[in-house]
Amino acid sequence: MEYEQLIKTQAAKAFHVKKEDVNVINRLMGGMSHLTYHIRIRDIDYTYRIIGKDGNLFVDREVEYQNLKIIESLELNNETVYFDIETGEKAAKYVEGTVLSTVDFHPYLEEVAKTLKKLHHSDVSPASDYGLIQRLELYESYTNMRTPLYQELKEKWISLYQEKHQNQQKVFCHNDAQRSNIVVGNDRIYLLDWEYAGLNEFYYDIASFGNVKFEDALVLLDVYLNREATLDEKNSVRFYRMFQALQWHQVALRKEMIGLSEVLQFDFKVLALKYLNLANTLYQQIKG
Repeated sequence: MEYEQLIKTQAAKAFHVKKEDVNVINRLMGGMSHLTYHIRIRDIDYTYRIIGKDGNLFVDREVEYQNLKIIESLELNNETVYFDIETGEKAAKYVEGTVLSTVDFHPYLEEVAKTLKKLHHSDVSPASDYGLIQRLELYESYTNMRTPLYQELKEKWISLYQEKHQNQQKVFCHNDAQRSNIVVGNDRIYLLDWEYAGLNEFYYDIASFGNVKFEDALVLLDVYLNREATLDEKNSVRFYRMFQALQWHQVALRKEMIGLSEVLQFDFKVLALKYLNLANTLYQQIKG
C-alpha cells in the first residue's frame, strides 16, 4: 500500500489531477530496479514508472528521453506521455497484451526478429553510443569490487573486442531486449523500456533475449538470419552475452552494497556470482 500511495501522489502531480482520480490497477513485474504500475486516470490506462534506489546511476535520463522521441516514428514502443529528466519518472499509454516472458516465446520468434530488424535497419540514429568499455568502468566505479576472475575475464573480453568487434558496423540497438520487455499486443509486438538504447552491434540485442536461458538467444539468431548461424556468429552472441554478464555482475554487487538484498528479500550477492560464472562459461565456449 505504501508504494501504491507513492504512485498515486506522483502520478497526480504529473497529470495535474487529484489523487482520488488516480486508480492503481496493479504493479507490473519484470525488473527489480524500478516501481512500474498500471494505473487508470479518467478511464484512460497508463503505466507509471518511479526509479528505484540508485537507478539513475546507470542511466542517462536525458539520453533516454531523446531516444524515446527518436523512435516515435518507428512505432515500436508505447506512447510516452510524461517524462521527468531529473527523476526519471515516466508515464506511457498502457498496452494491452501478453508479456513474452510469461508464455512460450517460440510462436512469436518471427515477429520478434522482424521487430528487431525494423530497429536495426532503420534510418534513425540513437542519441549516443552504448559505450561498452566506458559503461563497464562506470559501473565498476560504483562498487570498487573487482575480483581476480572478474579482472581476468574483463581483460580477455576487451582483447576480443579490439580484435574482432570494435570496427564492426553498429546499429540502433535496444540493448535490453529481454522477454520481459517485449509485449505481444493485439496489433503488433511492442518493445518497451528504452533505458539502455544506443549504438551497438546487432548481436547485443540477440544476446539480451537469452537472459533467462542463453540457448534461447541462439534460437532467435537463426530466425533473425533466416538460416542456421555459423559458429562465428554464435560466438558473437556469446561474446556480447559475456559482456552483459560482467555488466550485471557489477550492478548486482552494487545492489548488495546498498542493502537491497534485505529490502527486496533477494540475494544479489549470489546473483553477482552467478553472472560472473556465466561470463566465465561463455568465454570458455568462445575459446572452444
